[in-house]
Amino acid sequence: MTNFDIDQLRTLVAIVDCGNFAAAANSVHRTQSAVSMQMKKLEEVAGVALFQKQGRRHVLTSHGMTLVSYARQMLILNDEAMAHFHSPEMNGMVKLGVCDDYVNLVFRRILTGFSERYPNLQLSVQSNSSQRLLKQVLDGRLDLALINIHDQSYPATHLFTEKLVWAKAKNVTYCKDRPLPLAIEVDCRWGRLAMEILDRASIPYQVVLSAADFHGLNAAIESGMAVSLIAACSVTENMDLLGWLNTNLVETSIASGLSLKPGASEPAILALADYITEWYGHRNRNVA
Repeated sequence: MTNFDIDQLRTLVAIVDCGNFAAAANSVHRTQSAVSMQMKKLEEVAGVALFQKQGRRHVLTSHGMTLVSYARQMLILNDEAMAHFHSPEMNGMVKLGVCDDYVNLVFRRILTGFSERYPNLQLSVQSNSSQRLLKQVLDGRLDLALINIHDQSYPATHLFTEKLVWAKAKNVTYCKDRPLPLAIEVDCRWGRLAMEILDRASIPYQVVLSAADFHGLNAAIESGMAVSLIAACSVTENMDLLGWLNTNLVETSIASGLSLKPGASEPAILALADYITEWYGHRNRNVA
């Protein structure tokens, strides 16, 4: 009897969880064409069609939904078995800090894969500003944190450079000859940077919201209340880019990386640090 390929099943589940082939390709660190080829081979092994086209979208057939159910169970058993033999000492809790800007990306992409690899580990995740997270890491209250590196004094290992974009709500337009309604996060470096950029370009604006955190900033953008300068990876399906502003202003980006508590040597902490570093390494290669 022919056997199912675990990697192909993992990709199938990623397509369902991520919503489409393109997002799944990023999640499993493959090209979109490679993902399509995997699904073609999986259909050949199953002997049935797993997807059907609806416009430009691929949706699961009834056979596809059945296989996804089996695939989830098979992946859980596979990952538990791998963890048992390859990382039996990996247990306990790791305290991770995540900069507000990367919460959605971390929960939707990174932590899911880590939990599959190390099912016996518990994660305690806290989101906050980079400066506050760094202080907690240095104090030992957090084991490690994914943060924005504001300057060279930050004790963090550089992982990636994130592009900053001007975001607005979908189906909302802003006239160039009227002051831009601007939302910023209180005490956030990016908010100050946004105002500096607009000032240098002589673009009139009015700060209509000083949000307490990034979640408030997102709500202001998605509601159409204001525009803001945010990380490209933080743009949601309810947002769009403010084209004329992104085109006319100098492209801006910020370095981000991982900071570990002083003297961190616990296998669980190092495993999470290695996993996050590996994930961003794959992402950087795919983007290049």
